[in-house]
Amino acid sequence: MSEFTDILTASLNIKRISDKLLDEVAVQASMTADRQPARATRLRIELSGCTISGGLISVNGSTLETFAFTANGYSIGEKDFTSITGITITGISDGLIEIKAVSRTGQPINQEATIHSNLPVNFFAISGQLRMMASGQEVISKHKFMFAPDKLLEEKDIIYAVSNINGLTRGEITFVESIIDFNGSTHHHEAEVKPL
Repeated sequence: MSEFTDILTASLNIKRISDKLLDEVAVQASMTADRQPARATRLRIELSGCTISGGLISVNGSTLETFAFTANGYSIGEKDFTSITGITITGISDGLIEIKAVSRTGQPINQEATIHSNLPVNFFAISGQLRMMASGQEVISKHKFMFAPDKLLEEKDIIYAVSNINGLTRGEITFVESIIDFNGSTHHHEAEVKPL
């Protein structure tokens, strides 16, 4: 693997569009948000697989709001948060919790969530490739990069150039594939990028 990592001479920041402020995780008595709201937002809290007995979830931050649960499901708050400093849970055990940012009408508020900072890559330009997505739709990729097999990226992730990247400052991943070694393991991944 050392020969492969020797050619990873550039670096990128990778972000993913998400409305999640707390990724789906196991319920705990005290929790912190994975990310802060990008702007004033209401909270949509969803519980699944939980044992609930007088369940209360208190969210503290720019304001304070308490959500009451009697069963699994979701609840949308009535207060706008610009920051979240802590989440306290009582009367709820087991199961999973997820918190999303929503508007007053319950629509998702998406923001960029950091997936990787300074990800080492080998970045290069390709002559534009056309890839048919659906009837009448096409994506033109102008750049490609290779990255380590232990990193997972997805189509629609946003990339930002950090160092040793020529011809692109911001782009969107249009295609990701794994390159398999002769022994059947993943040697590295390759991703195609279109400029934004």
